[in-house]
Formats: sequence, C-alpha cells, structure tokens
Amino acid sequence: MDIGVLLNHTLFIQAVLFLIFLFLVHQIYVKPYSKTVDQRNARILELTKEAERFREEAARYYKEAEKILNEASQKVNQIIEEARREAKAEAEKIIEEAEKEAEQKIAKAKEEIAKELEEAKRQIETKVETLAKIIVEKFVGERKQ
Repeated sequence: MDIGVLLNHTLFIQAVLFLIFLFLVHQIYVKPYSKTVDQRNARILELTKEAERFREEAARYYKEAEKILNEASQKVNQIIEEARREAKAEAEKIIEEAEKEAEQKIAKAKEEIAKELEEAKRQIETKVETLAKIIVEKFVGERKQ
C-alpha cells in the first residue's frame, strides 16, 4: 500500500517555503496587528487612568463647591439675622420716638386744655361776679322800693 508520498528534496523545499510564508505572514500581518492591539490596550489603560483622575478631580471640585455653598449660606443667614436685628432696633427706635412725640403732644394738649380751662374759669368767675352784682342790685333795689 503505497500512499504516494516520497521523501525527497521537494518535501524539504516545501517545508522551507512554508516556513518562509509563515515568517512573511508574521512580519506583514501578525506583528503590525499585535502592535496595534498593544497600542490600543495601552491607550485604553491610559484613558482609563485619565478618566479616574478626572473623576477624582470632579469629586474634589464638588466637595469644594459644597463647602463654598455652605459658607455662602451661613454668611447669608448671618446677614439676614443682622438685618433683622437692625430692623428690629430701628423699629423700636421709631416706636420710642413716636411715643415720645405722642407724649409731648399729649402734654402740650393738656397744658392748652388747662390754660383754656383757667381762662374759662376766669370768664365764668367774671360773669358770676357780674351776675351776682346784678342780682344783688336787683334784690337790694327791690327791697328799697
């Protein structure tokens, strides 16, 4: 049973040509492809590290922004509280001044009323004296007759 394969120099040449073909395929296709894959993997790793760095930086900026907002909120609350205190003090001052002014007006009105009352009393006394004189004169005049 003969398979028809003779071991001669053609088999050796085919083996050498096959190895040369493998070398060429490796040099032309496999090596550049491997290099490209390695470069891509390196770039992916680099971008991943950069993304992580950006994520950490963003978290730091977020915390910083929160801190600034909290400080601003506290300052706003302090300003509002100070404004309330000042407004309350101003209102109390205005009320106190208004009360003083009202008391002064009341005192002035009382004085005017007292003066008018005294004047009215004097006028009444004068009229009463005049009436009393008239009554006395009429009463005395009627008795004489």
